[in-house]
This record gives sequence, C-alpha cells and structure tokens, in this order.
Amino acid sequence: MAGDPDSGIERRAGEESVPDFRAARTHVLTELFRLIRDLRRENVDVPASASQDAARALARVGLGDERRVEAALRATLLSAAADAAAFDEAFPEFWHRLRTGLDRIGTVERGPTAAGGDDADGDRESPDGGADDPDLLPDADPPEMDGDGDGRVEVRIPTERRRASGDRAAASGDADARRYSAVGGSELVDAATPAASEAGRAAVERFVDALATLPGRRRRRAPAGPAVDARGALRASLETGGVPVELPRTEPTPSELRCCLLVDVSGSVLDTIDRSALLALAERTASRALDARVFLFDTDLVEATDAVERADGDPAGALRAASVEWGGGTRIGHAFETLRRSAPNAVDRRTVVVVVSDGLDVGDPETLEAGITWLADRASAVVWLNPLAVSPAFEPSSRGMSTVAPYVEGLFGFAEADDLVEAARQIETRGLGGSVGYQHDPRRTASAADGGDSA
Repeated sequence: MAGDPDSGIERRAGEESVPDFRAARTHVLTELFRLIRDLRRENVDVPASASQDAARALARVGLGDERRVEAALRATLLSAAADAAAFDEAFPEFWHRLRTGLDRIGTVERGPTAAGGDDADGDRESPDGGADDPDLLPDADPPEMDGDGDGRVEVRIPTERRRASGDRAAASGDADARRYSAVGGSELVDAATPAASEAGRAAVERFVDALATLPGRRRRRAPAGPAVDARGALRASLETGGVPVELPRTEPTPSELRCCLLVDVSGSVLDTIDRSALLALAERTASRALDARVFLFDTDLVEATDAVERADGDPAGALRAASVEWGGGTRIGHAFETLRRSAPNAVDRRTVVVVVSDGLDVGDPETLEAGITWLADRASAVVWLNPLAVSPAFEPSSRGMSTVAPYVEGLFGFAEADDLVEAARQIETRGLGGSVGYQHDPRRTASAADGGDSA
C-alpha cells in the first residue's frame, strides 16, 4: 500500500508504519527544548526567543558536526559569559541523546532516512541535513501531529495528584505524567463527566465568592472580621474620654462580581485537571456573578456562556448539547486575540479575568504577549489557575507561562477542587494586591521540606 508523502508516514508492502524525516525533526526539537529546560534549571538566563533562534541556527549548520552544533547553540542560547560552565556541562548529554535518537530513527525503525530508503519524492535528506535544507527546523514550536503521524512531546512534571479518572498515570517513575500534543484531535464534551461532589462544589463556591471580596470594595461591621475599623474605634472612644474600650472589626461586603472565565480545554489540561471541578467552576461563575462570560479555547476560542447558564446542574451535558468540543492543542495568544477582536466588551475595568491553563502555548509569542498585555490593561485583575502549579517542582519557565506571569495578579495551582480552597484563603486574607500565589501555598513548602528530609 503506497504511502501519502504529505502524511508523515509511509507504508511499504508487509511492513508497519515507519516515521519519515518528520520524526527526526520532532526528535531534534524535543532535545532542544530539553536542553533549554536543563539550562534554566541551572539558573541560566535563556532568552524567551532563544529556542527559535537556536532551531534556525541548527537548520543552517546541520547536525553532523558536533563542534558546529555546539558553537551555534552557545551563540543563541547564552547571554552571559558566566553561563558557559552550565552549558559545557549540559551539552554532552544533549549531543549524545540527539545523535542516538537520530540513529535510531534512521536505522532501527528503518525510516526513509535509513540506508537505501527513499521517500515518495526521492529527495529526502539524511538526519544531518544542513544549509541546503532550510525547512529542517522551520521554527521552535513543538511539531504538529498529522492525521497519520505522531508529533507528540512528553512533558513530565510530578504532581502527586491523580488524574481526573482517579487513576495514577502509567508506571513511569513519576507520580503523574503529562503527554502534551501541539495539535491533536478534539471531540464533543463527555456528557458522562460526573458532577462535582458536595465538597467540590463548596470549594468552587468559596473561590468564586472570594473574587467578589477583593480589597478596595465596601466593607461592613463583623464581630470577627479580619480588619479593624479604625474610624469606628475613634468615634466610639469619644464617648469614653478618648480611651477605646473595644476595637470594632469589619469584613468585605460581597460585591457584584463581574467575571470573564477563559478555560483551556486542550488535551494537556484535560489529562491533568479534575474535569468535574473545572465544569463546576464554569457553572458557579455564570450563576454567581452579576455579569459573567465563559469562553473555552484550545486552538480556537468559543463562547459557552449560554450553555453553562442553562446547565441546571449538568454543565457537561449542556456543553455537549451545544455541540461544544474540547481537546487538541493550545494557542493561548490566538485565543486572547480572538477575544479582543470578537468580544471586547467581555472585559472592562470592573471585570476579574480568570484563566485556567497550563501555559503550554504553541502559538506566536508576540501574539501571546500582546494578548495578555491587553487583558491586564483592560481588566480589574487577572487570576491564572495552572494545573501544573500544584507540583512542588513547578516554576513558570515555559515559554507561554514566562510570558504571561508578569501580568498576572495571582498564579495558583488548580488540579482539583481542594486547590481552590487554598487560592480562596489567600485572596480572602491578603487580596490580589498582596503576596498570593502558588509560591505562598503552605502545602508546597511542606512537600519541599519532606523531599529535603528524604534526600
């Protein structure tokens, strides 16, 4: 059976599917991202655009000469001479993994890059393609996954959490394993997704209510309020000769919440987050807020406000009835740009924007930066809920997350409903203007301490 040269897979008589040169390109990009990750873990200041520059440099110098590859990556990934030692330590492992993987793709799997293998056009390069192959590494985004090909890149971050199904990830040495696909298939929302438990709904309600009590709103007297009513105490002291007998306290007055909820429903998020808690958050936001808009996005943005408002306790069924799909890849910047273009009135100076996403973006970095800048300038506050941030090892170092982090008032972990309780507690206590976020979660500190004791 003849193979489709554009599908990324050829089939030969009596043989299984074998990867063509696209598989080699996927491997190169994967190892490049792994090298950048390792450098950043060693506190190397790798520029946000360095991955694209490095990929283009590799396309020019080829992959056959170790010294040329090392010089190209050193020039594109490093911005300070002090980082050279960390690079020298990380490069040998990168080179070994790169060459070993290319050899495996070219020989063990008997792809078109193997000896004697030709593709449909008869002009395939070897894995050492160089300057004559400008499309070797067109950009530094994770490669797309064609209909018959597998362009997936594994991103593993231990979370110590169960999947939405309640099962642990497959045995891999990690507590949880994320498989991230830049572009994958999407499907209708699973109407069989169970409703959130009573405790889960309570956690969601507390979080949504906390957004309505942000600092700067009106306050009211409360016997056990978190703040002292200084003016009230001064007035009361006039009746006792200037000596305050008691200190009245206040608490924030529940306000008319205006919220824009943007939910990333890509496969990488759905594989980690508790879907019932995610849908409960959407439903509670729509019912609690005076003015609420709910949008779902993966590679595109769709509004789901009407469906969620009509959910009547079954948001999954309502979204399915509305023919809403989820899954696939993620283009966060494109989603923000679509919101700005098609529904700009969904966000104003009184609106709290809540984004649920793991920050793994495959779109244009400039589009993402322009989108988050617009949101931050236009909204009252931007709160980001990231399922990866529940891990003690989490740092906002991915390209997407590092771009948006400076514009976010609060970045919290959210993999299950209980995580929203901690986010609500911080917002209630300190407000979004205070020290809030995943790094102030006492559970993270406790996990890090336990890991240090066991080491």
